[in-house]
Amino acid sequence: MHNRLFLLASFLCFIIGFGGCSSQPQTILPSPLPALDRALRIDRVIIAGQPTESEIRSLPKRGIFRVVNVRSPEEMNDITQVNFDEAKLVHEQNITYDNLPISGDKYPFRPEVLEAFSKIMHASKDSVLLHCKSGGRARWLYVAYEVKYLGKSPDEVMRSLERYGFWPLPLEKLTGIPLRIDKKD
Repeated sequence: MHNRLFLLASFLCFIIGFGGCSSQPQTILPSPLPALDRALRIDRVIIAGQPTESEIRSLPKRGIFRVVNVRSPEEMNDITQVNFDEAKLVHEQNITYDNLPISGDKYPFRPEVLEAFSKIMHASKDSVLLHCKSGGRARWLYVAYEVKYLGKSPDEVMRSLERYGFWPLPLEKLTGIPLRIDKKD
């Protein structure tokens, strides 16, 4: 039974991590970056989609001096997606910039990224903008950080996302069966 729960949790994370719930309505909460679409604030981390040039220029006024971008170099070099040099603009604002790419087969979700993010969080006492294109990959990186480095249970972390519209999962809504996500012993 325990293995089935773990497999179910792994499957659900895979589905959600690749946009399986993108049509689900989401509650957008106030954040220190109100112009960013879908920005979420959890403690001192702002999780968002790709910021615009003007939003990056506003970061120091908002007390944000660290940007962690999980988009791949290929995504960032595609001028149809980002028509400015984000790293250069961030540095011009005297903000520390980190790129921890998570994207497709070339840059999959992997423990090294989580470990690097944990080191960044330990090194920085300021608010951190964590972003990707839509906020999805960034959100999963932060959820993994809460589980592995803040000692929260997978179920607790997932339930905390309910106020953002990411829980309960469609499987739970459709079946009416409460789900629990647990880690394998």
